[in-house]
Amino acid sequence: MSEYFIIIISLFLFNSIIDTVNSRIFLNFPQSFPRNIIIFSEFGFFLFLTGSPWLAFTITTLLTSLLTMASTLKYQVLGEPLIFSDLAVAASFLRYPRFYMDAVPKFLRIIIISALIFVPVIVYFVIKSDFPPHSRWVGIAIMTVSGSILAFLWKKSWSATFMTHPDLFSDVRNYGLIATLFFYFLRWRREAAPAPLENSSFSVTPDIELLIIIQCESFADPVSLSPQHPLPPLPTLTRLQEEGGNTRSGQLDVSGFGAYTMRTEYAVLFGQDEKSLGFRYFDPFLTAHRNMSYALPNRLSSFFEERIFLHPHDLRFYNRTQLMPQMGFTKLISTEAFSEDDLCGSYVGDLVLGKKISEIIEKSSQKTQMIYAVTMENHGPWKQVDGIEYKDPLEIYDFHLRNSDLLLDMLDQKLSGLGKKAVLAFFGDHRPSIPGYNSPGHSKSTPFVIKTYHSPADFDFPQGAHLTPAEFSEKIIRSLGKSFRPS
Repeated sequence: MSEYFIIIISLFLFNSIIDTVNSRIFLNFPQSFPRNIIIFSEFGFFLFLTGSPWLAFTITTLLTSLLTMASTLKYQVLGEPLIFSDLAVAASFLRYPRFYMDAVPKFLRIIIISALIFVPVIVYFVIKSDFPPHSRWVGIAIMTVSGSILAFLWKKSWSATFMTHPDLFSDVRNYGLIATLFFYFLRWRREAAPAPLENSSFSVTPDIELLIIIQCESFADPVSLSPQHPLPPLPTLTRLQEEGGNTRSGQLDVSGFGAYTMRTEYAVLFGQDEKSLGFRYFDPFLTAHRNMSYALPNRLSSFFEERIFLHPHDLRFYNRTQLMPQMGFTKLISTEAFSEDDLCGSYVGDLVLGKKISEIIEKSSQKTQMIYAVTMENHGPWKQVDGIEYKDPLEIYDFHLRNSDLLLDMLDQKLSGLGKKAVLAFFGDHRPSIPGYNSPGHSKSTPFVIKTYHSPADFDFPQGAHLTPAEFSEKIIRSLGKSFRPS
């Protein structure tokens, strides 16, 4: 029994020390109790699994350490601690590791790879070893007792009083990372879906024949991107920002920095703000299937005969393959429409994407059409591109960014000369995270433009306005004309 006493004291001491990296302070007993009961449950599970008290202690402490390292790294790069929904990107990490590995220091890559190789091997041989059977029974007892305490407190008090709304930074500081991960997951599971919207209705024939929405990857104003390394302005963006009349531009106040495309994409497609989503806002695509009446293509289904989603990358990200048809898109266009020759760097170039959109418009036999395109060229990591001399990540990013500006100009010229009543909405999903040049502590906003063509505008906001992505979604709807006011 003395061995178990030493192990349990060591368990709480080591995990408390590790968790202070997240909370910045040693938590008092009431604050640390939720974390400690969760860690005790983990220890019981691993003791039951391995039969070895010291190995169970090691695995539990190692898990806390890995989560803390991941959270610290994420905070440095993206300005946000680890959250439960980040585990949903595990499959994406295995499928496209280059998206994530550049942000991980080399020494940490070695630690992670070594742990992935050796820990399962050690666990396997320990499980096969002949430990006293009572150890596993002790593990079951610990799991049962700690799990029962956790369930009792949740039902009796915590479900009504503990972490009832998202306050990520405060909760990590006050209760530690482990407790925040666990209880945010519970809250997310309990979050109710909103009541479905009623069908949209129209009083007269719609004004607009063509709606194009461009979600531009990592699109930001280069002038304000890195104050210590100012870059020249983007010609097309600057021109449209100075226009009046049928053009409105401003800043999109997105919540993510350097990542979390899905938060902005969801808000624009569904028109729901973060407060209304509660704990679902961290990765709203995980529960998007419950909110399909809010999806823009569904709301516009009787307005536009053809509704196309265009993205030159793997649609398995965020489960777009299944979700986009449910949202009301009638056609998905992805990597099959492009070739190796279309790459600009690691991804399909924005100018190629613009030509594809122009081709779709020209060949369409439908009277009314909606196109929602998500670009890829600006996505990091920003490696050197064949044929250009830039080697610095900021210069390489700026090279790709100017292609996005050319895409904006291409579509502006195309719609100006097309003769159709049209609306173009163009926005950045988030700023890029370029270590050494910008940081999440500065502004997160991205530019947006809404312009109508061959049709009178109905804007109710001035040039230079700041909008949330959900507000931007509603402004797109308003730009379609007075005849369209969906419920």
